[in-house]
Amino acid sequence: MTLMERKKPLLSKRARRYLGAAIATAVTTFIAMSTIYSAKADTCNLHDAMSWQQALSDPEIEQTPEYIRFITEAFLNACPARPEVFEARRIAGMAAADMGDPKAAAQHFADAGPMSDKTANFYAISALLAIGQDRQAWQLRDQMIAAWHRRLDRHPDVFIAKNISARGTIYEVYFSRLDRNSNTSRVWVAVPNGPGWPASLAISKERLSLAMHRIRAGTLDAQTRFVDLNRCGGRHALGQISGATLSEALDPATETQLRKYLQQPDKQVPRDGARIRPCLWPARLLPGVPKG
Repeated sequence: MTLMERKKPLLSKRARRYLGAAIATAVTTFIAMSTIYSAKADTCNLHDAMSWQQALSDPEIEQTPEYIRFITEAFLNACPARPEVFEARRIAGMAAADMGDPKAAAQHFADAGPMSDKTANFYAISALLAIGQDRQAWQLRDQMIAAWHRRLDRHPDVFIAKNISARGTIYEVYFSRLDRNSNTSRVWVAVPNGPGWPASLAISKERLSLAMHRIRAGTLDAQTRFVDLNRCGGRHALGQISGATLSEALDPATETQLRKYLQQPDKQVPRDGARIRPCLWPARLLPGVPKG
């Protein structure tokens, strides 16, 4: 399967995820803001916003980057004062990046303002690097990491600590309640001090790993957990541990692995011709709060 064959369904899922956020924004802000915005955009209303959102999920139309960018920029040009424009900027930015237009992507992300979504931030960092704005790109990375740390630190089911060194910071994250999808119990995240993408090492009962192991071995200990190293370009399985293995026994090896990464972190944006390919699986690099 080629890269382009894989990108289509991923892009479609991404568009639906942002569509959901845009709909939520429209519903929660419409009643409170309709009076204010009606004076500024009397030619645009909630119907126009919903028409754009519905076009993003039309099953009869292939959701290509070109299509998503076209309809989203058309909405932005027609309805610049609608409250949904910030979500629209993020969607247009990702589509422009997928089309190999990092300059337009960077401008859309800048116009979107502060972004809480990891996927959009990873795209924005890639776009900035592609147009030579490295300092701004790594500043955005640091802002994203700081916001991620604050969200986890406030969550009652998460304990997070950090170990600062000359080359970077390693965050140790413990989850008292497991995520329903990844079943991740513990994660270490390494963030370089200078240029470089984050990397993570996770202990989990991730469903895909479980399924692949059952295919290969036929049986599986209920307490088996998997150790994976996640980098910008993909995931590398380091091994598996039994339920009898203490997590603390992994600390020295984990720290060694991530300190080695911090000595030579991933810095460049992976490219396929003119297309920008941001980091894969941002949720693995920066795991979020558990979803029950």
